[in-house]
Amino acid sequence: MNKPGMFRLCLFSMLIGLLLLPGPMAALAEGEGAGQAPLAPEAAKVNLAEGKPYTVNEPADGQYPDAGGKLTDGQIGRADYTDEAWAGFLRGSSREITIDLGGMHSVESIRAGFLQQPESAIRYPNAVAIFVSNNGVHWTALKHAGPPVPFWIGPAQKHTFEWNGRIDGVPGAKEQTELAYTRYVKVQFQTALWVFADEIEVLGYEGHVKGAKVPKADKPEYLRPGDRTGGISDLLLLYNGHYDNGLGDWTKENLVPYLAYVNNEGEPQDWFFDGILYLGLSSPEGRAYEMSLKASNWDDWKWYLDKTFADGGDLDELNEAVAYVEDRLGKRKEPYPVVLMIPYPAEPQTNFGDVDGDGITENFNAAEVGAEASLANKKKAAAWYIDQVLERWAAKEYGHLRLAGLYWLNEEVAPDSTGDAELLRYAGELVHQHSLNYFWIPRYHAFQFFTWDQLGFDAAAYQPNHFFQKESSADRIRDAAQWAKQLGMGMELEFDERILTEPDAVQRYFNYLDGANLYGYLKHTFKAYYQGNNALLQAARHPDPEVRASYDVMYQFVKGKYKGGK
Repeated sequence: MNKPGMFRLCLFSMLIGLLLLPGPMAALAEGEGAGQAPLAPEAAKVNLAEGKPYTVNEPADGQYPDAGGKLTDGQIGRADYTDEAWAGFLRGSSREITIDLGGMHSVESIRAGFLQQPESAIRYPNAVAIFVSNNGVHWTALKHAGPPVPFWIGPAQKHTFEWNGRIDGVPGAKEQTELAYTRYVKVQFQTALWVFADEIEVLGYEGHVKGAKVPKADKPEYLRPGDRTGGISDLLLLYNGHYDNGLGDWTKENLVPYLAYVNNEGEPQDWFFDGILYLGLSSPEGRAYEMSLKASNWDDWKWYLDKTFADGGDLDELNEAVAYVEDRLGKRKEPYPVVLMIPYPAEPQTNFGDVDGDGITENFNAAEVGAEASLANKKKAAAWYIDQVLERWAAKEYGHLRLAGLYWLNEEVAPDSTGDAELLRYAGELVHQHSLNYFWIPRYHAFQFFTWDQLGFDAAAYQPNHFFQKESSADRIRDAAQWAKQLGMGMELEFDERILTEPDAVQRYFNYLDGANLYGYLKHTFKAYYQGNNALLQAARHPDPEVRASYDVMYQFVKGKYKGGK
């Protein structure tokens, strides 16, 4: 989890869910193919998947089993989890259901049916992806989709996630077409608690019909460092909000071991992380800068800006730290890149403050002012904040820093009707007007994380959220990496101060590092790093060589030299 506040909210919903658990061919060339007849007017559209075999990467739970044919037997379940047509999948990795149609056919639509019954902890998948392949090895993603309503909406209801070629088109086809000529179909979906599926239908025509095309297979790739990332490869998160113990106050001395790899005497040996993200979670009054029932207000936002830009404040100290490292390692080709957060104008806030000076405080609560006014007020707050960042940055004239971009703090798109996606896009437009990059780090199972590019973000890193859950297996890293790669995202690595004292936490830390070699994100991948408050700083200064090793191995990792093994 990127930020402890959101982690607590996510954990709370998981605990509630636990209490509500339900009871007892060879590849064919592009084109129509020789000797294939065009579609006759009387050709019948059929369910090509009915009765066909399929594989599942992780089987349904024994309480609601699938003996091997339930998902293609033509039986549609009622809006009741006790209906035997449903197969129940409990937590674990994303499920992949792969159907062999037995030959190449012309597919018009693919449907997957799911149940939501909140009182029984049964939720729609947070993300569903639909793929086709002509050889079962190389795949084309036809569509990614999310749930139609939030996970708490009831009563029991059904929803069909669908790719429809006549509406969505066929990605990867050389010519415009509505029919995919294919043999294999795969439906992938995430599981948070329970996910109940009843049927996968593949509607189309047997054999090849006129106009059906073989989609070109995708070449999935992680987000590469470059223009979209502001030139940043390894972005370190430093929390500079309010903490009673002063952990949010960054000094030159404490920043140097992040900018540079230091030896046991604290002397810089080489440049280390190549970008810093400053972000805060809460104000001195305990109000949150992300989605929270205790949402921040205008005074909180001004406090954070004052603290960050103060004389001798967090940015001044960073500027001095870069100058110090340059003095020892040589001047950089360009100023050091910095990313700054945009706080979230959260829905519960009814008295944010009068940012536009019209004598009326901005109210973000749609239940009180309506969705249109709520969104307009949120936009005012976001625009004011972005303007303030730019004005204050220009006024300071940092000699060793450059503002690379702004970061949207909230980790998902709010699953409501208040226009959250529009708000995110609006903020991105403001960021881009000033030739800055727009960053995001959505959490695992975040609503609409797969739309990151459509939301206007230049760079996004996906959170596996493996470190924070002792029961989480290393498969979570694989699962998150798979989604990130197919969506063109970067990856976040997560750990905190527990790596200094807890062996099981150290192992989870190394799971992320080893995963980079296993799943290909060690090099040429944009990465973000959550380290609690100052885990790596403490490791760098620790007298125990085994603890110090957590710092040393991270340096090797960032430099692309990590070989693995803990």
